[in-house]
This record gives sequence, structure tokens and C-alpha cells, in this order.
Amino acid sequence: MRRRAALAGLAAASVPGAAEAHAFATGRDAYGNFLDGAAVALGSPGLLLPVLALAVMLGLWQREGLLRAWPHALAGSVLGVALAPLAGSWAVPAAMGIGVVVAAATALVPLDRLTPAVPWLAGLSAFATLMAALEGHVFAEVPHATRLGLLFGVHFTLAAAAGLVRLTGERVSHPAVAIGWRIVASWLAAILVLYLAFTLAG
Repeated sequence: MRRRAALAGLAAASVPGAAEAHAFATGRDAYGNFLDGAAVALGSPGLLLPVLALAVMLGLWQREGLLRAWPHALAGSVLGVALAPLAGSWAVPAAMGIGVVVAAATALVPLDRLTPAVPWLAGLSAFATLMAALEGHVFAEVPHATRLGLLFGVHFTLAAAAGLVRLTGERVSHPAVAIGWRIVASWLAAILVLYLAFTLAG
């Protein structure tokens, strides 16, 4: 009961607001636009939570898991930016749905069984996240610096979080560490499900 109440509270605290949540400021200098893009990537739960779920997966997967999957994630991000003008209102729920799959797989499935799929999941997650971030904006509407800020924010968060997962596993050689991160993944999956439900309910 306490767990359900905690999850409900976390989800309620991050209930999506109006569409301007992903609005980008105009008329600023390049640095301001860059920060604007990074802030969107780091400040929106619908974008941040799937990235954190992917980071936990990559950190637990292999010692060099992030480096092995990063080319796929970068390619997915660039493709997501390029195709974002085609995105509709489905983009944010789709990104969160992929986050649920990634987090649930991390929590429940031995990752060595998922080795062929992990890089592709990284690419798909990054693709969906960047599409969701730029949903509703035509390509010329968003400054180049803002798009760079989005890419930086997403990939900095991914690298930092995956590095933390890997570092704790290397510094503390005990099975409880991996179990703890799998529990984190299960909580991310649960929060994403609730957040997705709120989003779909409007």
C-alpha cells in the first residue's frame, strides 16, 4: 500500500502540463538557445525517465555497455531530430512506452540474453526521445543551437547515469548492487506507466 501511494505521489508531482512544456524561446543568442534545449531534455519527466531507464540498462549490461550502444543511440538521436516534424501527439506517449519496455526488461530479464537487442533498444529509445522533445515544431522553427542542446542534455544524462551504475558495480563487488539497480529499474517502469496513464488521460 505504501509503495502504491509513493508511486502515485511521484506520478502526480510530474503530471504533464500544457503543450508549452516543450516550447522553445526565440530571439536568444546561441548559448541561450543551447541551454534552452538542454533544459527541456533534463526538465521534462516524459523525456528524462526513458533516458534514465536506458542508462540503468546499459550500466548493468556490460562493462563497456555504454560505448557499445552509444553509436546506435547517437544515430537514433540524429534521426529523431530529422524526423521530428512528422511527429504528432503520439510521440511523447511512444517515448514513455519504450521507456517502460526498457525499464521492465532491465528489471526482469537477464541482460546477457538481450545482448543482440540492447544496442537497437538504445537507438530506438534515443530516436523516440528526440522526436518527442521536438514534437509540434517544424525543422526551421527550432534553432540549431537548441537542437544541439537537446542532444547534449540527453546524452550527458545518459552517460552520467550509466557511468554511475557501472561505477557502483565496480566499486562494490556484491550481488546486492545489481539487484538494487534492478529495483530502481522496476520503479522507473512503474512511474513511467503511471505517468503515461496521466498523459493519455489528458
